[in-house]
Amino acid sequence: MSFLLITKHKILLLVFCTFSAVFYAQVQTHTPKVMFAIETYAYLKGQSSALKTIAWQFPALKPKIAAVENNAEISFSRAERNIERFLKDELTESEFTLLQQRIDSLLIVQLQQPIEKEEYAIDFLEKVSKGPHFITDTVLSKGIISFAYHDTPHEEINDGHIETFTTKGHPKAEQTALKLPIPKSWLAEEADMPETVQQFTSYYGRGNEKIIIVVYDLSGEKNEIVLNEKSVRQMIPPESDLIRTDNVKIGGNPGMMIDVEQPLNETGDQMKIRMLQFMFTKKQKLYCLQGSIGPVEASKNLDFQIKKYEPLFRLIASKAQIEN
Repeated sequence: MSFLLITKHKILLLVFCTFSAVFYAQVQTHTPKVMFAIETYAYLKGQSSALKTIAWQFPALKPKIAAVENNAEISFSRAERNIERFLKDELTESEFTLLQQRIDSLLIVQLQQPIEKEEYAIDFLEKVSKGPHFITDTVLSKGIISFAYHDTPHEEINDGHIETFTTKGHPKAEQTALKLPIPKSWLAEEADMPETVQQFTSYYGRGNEKIIIVVYDLSGEKNEIVLNEKSVRQMIPPESDLIRTDNVKIGGNPGMMIDVEQPLNETGDQMKIRMLQFMFTKKQKLYCLQGSIGPVEASKNLDFQIKKYEPLFRLIASKAQIEN
């Protein structure tokens, strides 16, 4: 590993440790997503400073640096800008100012030591030009992708940052072969409910959004299930609010999308969850692809969040395929 990369990792380690010490009293009140953003932000600030140091120490490399920065605009630069906006909303003004001051002061100290060889700088530039996938730390690479698409989650799939999930061979979905794309930055997790094949959580498990794949066996049903507004109303809990329905195509199969808000009673708190469920039937199976927001306080309006994530949930449903 080059001297620059070693120095860079030391910078980031110091930033993380210093932040933990300074904000120790407040950490208990911050969500996992906020801490995820802070770690990613520190890394990106360190990388930006390293590029500036290379430009200062090796002026002949400025064209290469410009090309790297241009190529990294979608991932690194956009992620840094989005994190700044996010943290300004989540932290107090004094917390955000102190965070920036700590990062900047540590970077100034650490980057005073010159880079030993130009070839180390060139090697670093080549790695950065490859985007977040060159980063060996999974949490950091997922954080960069997550926040790069913070405002438009569906673009993560459109830009090719996907993992393909299939129910084929899954113990909870025997004799099914549903394949669909999942954003690369979402964390795959096993689910407790027997019908839930798999669930995925945004921001590599730190977010409040989930994608859930559910498969119900209908072989024991006496009558064929026809999906319409009347039948889906009977499927949801009576206390839920059915906001709207829509006829959709899911992997070429006719189906229905329902927008539901369901109240929850968790530890006595009044909470709720908002869900878009995409359902279709095939070969005595009922498939449900559910995108959800929450749980959140019952008084919170989730219209903006649903509007933000609906294009992603619809895109996943439209790209789902039943494999032969």
